[in-house]
Amino acid sequence: MLCEAEDLLKKAVTLADTVDILIIGGGIVGLTTALSLRQAGLGVTLLERGRCGREASWAGAGIIAPPDPTREDPLFHIHTASIERYPALCAELQELSGVDTEYAPCGAVDLLTTEQARLTAERNVEAAADQRTPAGEPILEMVSAERALSLEPKLAGDAPAYQLCRRTAVARNPRLLEALRLSCEKVGVVIREGTAVVAFLMAGDRLTGVRTTDGDHHANHTVLCAGAWSSQWAPPALAEMMPVHPVKGQIVLVRTDKAPISRVINMEGAYLVPRRDGHVLIGSTVEPEAGFDKRNTPKGVNTLITHALRMVPCLADAPIETMWAGLRPNSPDGQPFLGPVPGFDGLLAATAHFRSGLTTAPMTAEIIRDLVLTGDCAFDILWCKPGRSFGCQVHADAQ
Repeated sequence: MLCEAEDLLKKAVTLADTVDILIIGGGIVGLTTALSLRQAGLGVTLLERGRCGREASWAGAGIIAPPDPTREDPLFHIHTASIERYPALCAELQELSGVDTEYAPCGAVDLLTTEQARLTAERNVEAAADQRTPAGEPILEMVSAERALSLEPKLAGDAPAYQLCRRTAVARNPRLLEALRLSCEKVGVVIREGTAVVAFLMAGDRLTGVRTTDGDHHANHTVLCAGAWSSQWAPPALAEMMPVHPVKGQIVLVRTDKAPISRVINMEGAYLVPRRDGHVLIGSTVEPEAGFDKRNTPKGVNTLITHALRMVPCLADAPIETMWAGLRPNSPDGQPFLGPVPGFDGLLAATAHFRSGLTTAPMTAEIIRDLVLTGDCAFDILWCKPGRSFGCQVHADAQ
């Protein structure tokens, strides 16, 4: 009888400590999802092994770029809806947190250095012909060298062709993440930093919570948003179902009195991002072979600087402020894992967004919120379900 009483007491304590939602991972996707779920009236606890927003989300460029207009998969619609959501989201975050995310719909200019790049750009312009800005201008447009230089006088003027994108925006991602963290705390999300998940707690096929470095946490639903680490400590069955691997990206930050560009500049997969304070961010390498090594290398830094000077030669005299690298989470087919995880009732995934995590975070959060509340969402997410086969074509939008 005594043992039965003790078991009942343990169950009662567990039920009392059970929250509605556990979020594993405090990056852009985890924080945005936590905020959305809490605003829907649910009790939310977010577990972060380090500090919130200090991995890939912090290390990225903060580019909010439109998707390839020739794509027809559902991610195109999620991507587009997220871009449209960003102005309102950043305004809301500033009101809640007092932090200016430095959101700016600045646009982008692409330097097209090869015939293939030009042909691809022309196809994109044609595919997006019916997409217009609120002012009625085309989202994408091929422009002459003279026009490109009138927009960005410091550009190198020797590219064979140029494309203007009016939909690209930027946010200063460290400020965006700080605004998200403070907003989550303001609305009542419980954030536990320095809390690493080490195991799942299962009752048959149902996930009831997680074991962490500071004890057990129980929840009705758990959302896995752990980025490049999503498969590291997971049970073998889950790691096989959702193999997430890191893709290293190095970035260099230079300082000028005033940023010599006002738009994002792209060329051959490299990019320049202007900041309000005169800094220019130079990114980014793509190194899937680097594993979890986040060190900068002479080869990577030299590649970035070489591309930067080809785009904007006057940066040659700009002092290097700092450099860093981040680990973007990717999947074998380049598509995220999004939705319920088979065999783990109560677990949802929102990870492996590669380069689109920041851009698609608003709608990812709304999808997870709707799945928790209703079991359904407004988008077709079968294409990104955990446990899918990986025979489809890779799509990885450059940002």
